Amino acid sequence: MSELLSAWAATTPAFAAPFLLATIGLIINERAGVMNLGVEGIMAIAAVVAVIINLSGGDVALAIIGGVGAGVALTALFGFMAVVLRVEQVLAGLVTFALGIGVSGYLGDGFQNQPVAGISPLPAAWFARLPTFAAGILDQDFLTWFAFIAAVIVWFVLTRTGPGLRLRAVGEDAPAADAAGVPVMAYRMGAVLTGGVFCALAGCHLSLIGAHLWVDGMVAGRGWIAVAMVTLSRWSALRAIAAALLFGAVEALVPQLLSSGMNVPVYFIEMSPYLATLAYLLIAGLFQTGADARPADLTRPYLREERR
Repeated sequence: MSELLSAWAATTPAFAAPFLLATIGLIINERAGVMNLGVEGIMAIAAVVAVIINLSGGDVALAIIGGVGAGVALTALFGFMAVVLRVEQVLAGLVTFALGIGVSGYLGDGFQNQPVAGISPLPAAWFARLPTFAAGILDQDFLTWFAFIAAVIVWFVLTRTGPGLRLRAVGEDAPAADAAGVPVMAYRMGAVLTGGVFCALAGCHLSLIGAHLWVDGMVAGRGWIAVAMVTLSRWSALRAIAAALLFGAVEALVPQLLSSGMNVPVYFIEMSPYLATLAYLLIAGLFQTGADARPADLTRPYLREERR
């Protein structure tokens, strides 16, 4: 049992990282007043492009750059629709989602189930002097480490720096921010593109670290869970770490139970992240949990001429 618990703890951060990266990206978006429901499509297109580049001989760095570039390109399209053209944000997000899923399926059709080298954990020798349990948890790949470090940095920037406070002002009251001299459109577009980088990194993590291959549909709703996790974390990148670890632990449990030979209802366990998301949304709807933290101008387009 102790070996099972150790292995479970050691694999949880890697399972949590894609949730955390996507949630960080969406928090940045929503703090600026923009809701991006296209995250699932952004993750998918980044995942497939990263695999294609890796299979074509590109190294890991090039694969990540290519995957992020593809994800940001799709994000830019969403930003143009939602911020510049002021298309209704939910509709723009759904269009982005559908486009990302469709294009990723088309691009990856000839590359499915082909293993890639991907990204390996850091050298175990770095943590050799630590207790086995702690060494197992810390022995992660650099992208997983980046996810948790980035969450702290994003929290600090959004809550303790001038640009972060101005970005939050844009999401809370765009006319007031504009009157104070903050370029609302520039901040919103910058937030959308920055959030797209994190969402694309989540997709790269899934294909290069989680699966080491591309399979159509591999994002499997994680982007939609990340949308719910923004509310669960009350728009705080620091709280998002705990939320991501919770969902990551549930996902990490499935392969551990299968490898142990235990007779468990696997499909029910695999449903657990989605059931947990549904349960939270029901609770939040009944008791308005986290409503006070919601940016006041979220999903509300802004025209400079408008005054409320």
